[in-house]
Order: sequence, then structure tokens, then C-alpha cells
Amino acid sequence: MKRPRLSGDRVESRWWYWIAAVPVVVAFWLVTVAWVAFAMSVDPSFVGDSPPPFLVRLLIATPHATVVSLVAVGIPFAILIAILPLAVFQDTVAINRSETGWEPSSRNFALAGLFGLVSAVVVGVLTIDLSLAIIAGIILSVPLALYYLRERHEKLGVP
Repeated sequence: MKRPRLSGDRVESRWWYWIAAVPVVVAFWLVTVAWVAFAMSVDPSFVGDSPPPFLVRLLIATPHATVVSLVAVGIPFAILIAILPLAVFQDTVAINRSETGWEPSSRNFALAGLFGLVSAVVVGVLTIDLSLAIIAGIILSVPLALYYLRERHEKLGVP
């Protein structure tokens, strides 16, 4: 059974789902970081014999929570960083073929997506730290994904 067509659903492409997954996974990761940092700061044994005030414990726990939560979310996000250039390219090609009036540059959007992937790899190689590489990918991929989705919504109505 097919889903009903939306009024602005003129493009035969579902590649934007992959693009939309980027900010969704990052939002889930941020919630995970906050939750793990809170859980680590509540346990006084985490910081030693004489626990500092709660806010200090929370600040101490946040870097550890970031690394712990990247174990769970890092691999899916690394996959999304790798798929983002292809997804943006395929979606823009489908939009251009459907003659909707909006003609996004497939090459420019794909290169912008590739920039996030390349920077993540470069940071990973230079620092030999997977968590910093993923965070670099987050910093560069999320704004592109949000910008693209906003433009797609304004021009096509979907998503």
C-alpha cells in the first residue's frame, strides 16, 4: 500500500530522508550527552571522596558523557556523514528532473556535503581522535542539512 501523496509532493525522491536524519541523530546525541552527564554528576563517587557542588560535577562529567555517548551514536552519524553528499546530490538531481521551478545546484550541494566528510577525516587523521572527527563532521554537516531542508520546504512544500 502506497502512502497518500502530499500536495507539494511532486518530486519522486526520498533521498531527503537521509538528509533529515542528520539533524535528528545530532539532536538525539545532544539529549544523550545531557542525560549521561546528568547521570554521571548525580553519582558522587564519580569525582572522588569530597564531591564538589552539583554544577561543578556536571561540568566535570560533560566531557566524559560526550565520549561515552559517541560510542552509541558515533557510528550511525559517521555513516550519515558519508551518505550526506550522495543523498544531497541524488535529491537535487531528482528535483531538477521534475521541473518544479527550483533548480538547486547538484554539484554545489554535493561538494558542501563532501566538505563535512573530508573535514571529519582530516580532523581524525590529524588528531587521531574519533570523537573529535565526528564532532567536526557534526559542525559542518548539520548546518548544510538544515539549510537544504529549509530551502526544499520553502520551494517544494516537502518536508
